[in-house]
Amino acid sequence: MNLHKINKQKSFVIILVIILGSSVFSSYFQIIKDVLSPSGHHDFQWSPTKLVFENVNHYHYMLSGNIEKIMMSQYGEYLHGLYILFYPYTLLEWTHAKVAWMLTNIILLFLIPIMLCKKFSLSAEKSILIIFFFCFCIVSKVQIVTGQQTLLILFFFILPFIKETKLNVILSGISYFKYTIGYSIFLYYLSSNKFKFLLLTMLPAIFGWLFYSFITNSSPFITIFQPFELALENQLVGETTNNMPKNKFIFSIFETISLIDFYYKSLLFLTLSIIFNYFFIFKIKSLNDSLLKLSCLSLSTLIFFPHYPHDYVMMLPFLVYSIKNFSFFVSKITFILTVYFLHFFKGLNIYLVKGLNYLSLDKKFLDFFDYSISYINILLLLFILVINLISNNKINVRNTTKIGAVRET
Repeated sequence: MNLHKINKQKSFVIILVIILGSSVFSSYFQIIKDVLSPSGHHDFQWSPTKLVFENVNHYHYMLSGNIEKIMMSQYGEYLHGLYILFYPYTLLEWTHAKVAWMLTNIILLFLIPIMLCKKFSLSAEKSILIIFFFCFCIVSKVQIVTGQQTLLILFFFILPFIKETKLNVILSGISYFKYTIGYSIFLYYLSSNKFKFLLLTMLPAIFGWLFYSFITNSSPFITIFQPFELALENQLVGETTNNMPKNKFIFSIFETISLIDFYYKSLLFLTLSIIFNYFFIFKIKSLNDSLLKLSCLSLSTLIFFPHYPHDYVMMLPFLVYSIKNFSFFVSKITFILTVYFLHFFKGLNIYLVKGLNYLSLDKKFLDFFDYSISYINILLLLFILVINLISNNKINVRNTTKIGAVRET
């Protein structure tokens, strides 16, 4: 009888893989077509990396107002180490480099949820659903089409929670290359008083900075600040002026106050936001459940720093956590909201604004509505974080009771 059940379960898993796999595979034909189009992979940092290995400091190049050798929206704002890491792609022509980076991202798209599901002991059926939904969701597809780097950052971000070895801790420092996400790892080890691990996480950024300075013949004392200078330049006075302020974080509502210059307001409230995140991370580091700890930490990056919608792949750990603990009411709410953010929220926002445009409403009202929806989404993220932090003890107690009951039998 048990053998019959096992065979039946295996058959179900195989059928599930075939059905979901076919759906995902067919949906990626258009994705591949979009990647190979002239505008595909516009965020892939190939052209700044190309400059670096022509011994040109791309930060200085762009800060001086030069954009002739910069392709599309490859604005070069990441930390130095990313451009060292991307060196192999510069050995390929642009078209071939796009294909190589697309394949890298697709591998990560499958590998990251597989690693999480295996580490946290999810069943085969639940793992398959998570893997294929994550590959199918809009946010992941946007990652592939635009050539974004967030999947790569997420891969290194989760490593210490898969296994906290020295090597994994060092490699987690690669997440610092996208500092709008990686800073949470820094705050996590700082709040945990794990200063040795904190120093280890800094090694990739330090070596990247020094090697970058060496190959571009630049002073390390100048290059150390240039990524942040370029980020501020791009966000406040560059081509992205009309886009970046729309990326909300928890304190962005205060940027509407017209008492001080926008530049200083942004710095002030971003700093305040990071400080608030530190207090949340101080609470997060005390959690007993490693999966919940990772989920809350990755979610905090989206709440306390402005991000584009494609960065919401950082919600994957919460998708895994909510499905693993789906019997709990809080996890059901978390699951629904996580699916919303991974697949629906940006499209819903766009269609709502378009619908109101057809009504010929005042532009100020439309801007206010767009801003309000974006900010409500941030509050929903905060809601997910808070309810899971509050309910953590109840879920832990019930899970421990179940495990104890199983052992007794």
